[in-house]
Amino acid sequence: MLSFAVLFLTFVLLLIFYLYIKAKERPNNFPPGPPRLPIWGSYWFMLKENYNFAHLALEALGKRYKTDILGVFLGDFPTVVTFSHELCKELLTRDEFTGRNDTIVTRTRSMEEKRGIFFVDGPFWKGQRWFSLRYMRDFGFGRRSEVLENSIADEIKYLLNLLDKEPDATDRDICKGRGHVLVPDIFYGPLLNSIFSILASTRFDYYELRECARAGLRFQRSGDATGAALSMTPWLRFIAPDFFGYTSVIKDNGHLLDFVRKIVDEHLETFSDDYHRDFIDVFISESTKEGQFDYKQLLMIVLDYMFPPPIAIGHTLSFYFAYIINNPHVQTKIQEEIDSIVGRQRLPNLDDRKFMPYLEASIREAVRIFPLNPLSIPRRCVQDTYLGGYFIPENTIMIPCIWTAHKDKRIWENPEEFKPERFLDEDGNLLKKDNTIGFGAGKRLCAGETFARHYMFLIVASFLQNYTIQTPTGEAVKFDIIPGINLSLKENWIKAVPR
Repeated sequence: MLSFAVLFLTFVLLLIFYLYIKAKERPNNFPPGPPRLPIWGSYWFMLKENYNFAHLALEALGKRYKTDILGVFLGDFPTVVTFSHELCKELLTRDEFTGRNDTIVTRTRSMEEKRGIFFVDGPFWKGQRWFSLRYMRDFGFGRRSEVLENSIADEIKYLLNLLDKEPDATDRDICKGRGHVLVPDIFYGPLLNSIFSILASTRFDYYELRECARAGLRFQRSGDATGAALSMTPWLRFIAPDFFGYTSVIKDNGHLLDFVRKIVDEHLETFSDDYHRDFIDVFISESTKEGQFDYKQLLMIVLDYMFPPPIAIGHTLSFYFAYIINNPHVQTKIQEEIDSIVGRQRLPNLDDRKFMPYLEASIREAVRIFPLNPLSIPRRCVQDTYLGGYFIPENTIMIPCIWTAHKDKRIWENPEEFKPERFLDEDGNLLKKDNTIGFGAGKRLCAGETFARHYMFLIVASFLQNYTIQTPTGEAVKFDIIPGINLSLKENWIKAVPR
């Protein structure tokens, strides 16, 4: 009995010693940070700092270790987080950090393979990104296009008409009465129809599109940019799939894939190489010529390009309107600029954009003050290298904390204040240099940045030309933030009061 007790005590002591050594184990000259504990590594310390918001947890750890570059372990994966604007910009622009992490979430999302644009890397990513952007430009994506601008104008007219009327049966989920609408949900249908005019040359029912966008929103709210516990311990999907977000990866992403599959299948049935209606037709044609038509890749490319407009643009607009409601002097100044440049006889267009610096500055400020994707989409280091004087081993996960970069006092004065003037010179002209990095930077710069900036300008200008935006009660908007891969503001009812 005594020998058993001695053996058990020895085992416990050895286990404690092993765990201690493992907790302290770090690559040579790796950035400072918390130790790693069993199973989830340093993620335990993140949960302790902030259970709901990964960016705030990492920000707190950065302050605790007094560093602009933090080294943590997400499970067994070494991970580096940058906080300063300078280091975040460097991380985003260097070729060594263009890889993507391969996780259970990204694999399941793309039908158990590495497909699409977002979560692939290497020569495959470069080729597919170049191909999609090259041919989508032919249909107006990423550039000035009269056809696309006319399509966007039609969608904005729909929105303005929605604000002017009592809701019918198909709009009651987003409209309670004249001018009383739900944001960002009212934007979902128009945003998706505009991107589908490029991808599939087809317009869809607004309610059906809203349901797709809501499925996408549930999916992105089911985790965070770090991949959370599910990516570190994939076996959790068998134990508590709902709690750890795996059910949404299957169900909500499946909803989107089913929608895209119908579109692609219809194109395959009606395809003619004599006339290419849209990007899907071009993909079918070009890949068939190469003898390598990849059905799953086409599904995922379409899904990757349809996902950002309602989620990223829609929710950025939601934050934008919240800020101008809470800062009515900004809204008034924008309206004065619109009146002086456009007047009331026609809708604003993109030719007006260069003459409306304050409006453009207000959009930049909304992107800065509350970056929707506060940890970007994590990168993977593709070779041994150095960053900020520290050694970064190959396959390290790289996370630029856009949240802290956009509040770096070395770049931004009074960063917590909503102040569009910070993007203007002393003469009121828009500064040429935009230090925001919400759309990323470098070779992985968001492919839809031009599309997004054009769309946001046209919606904001058209809305504020015709309405003053406020809450139904006249009170300020409460910033009820919901965590996820992207941050989102709890859906708000707004009141558009005719001017």
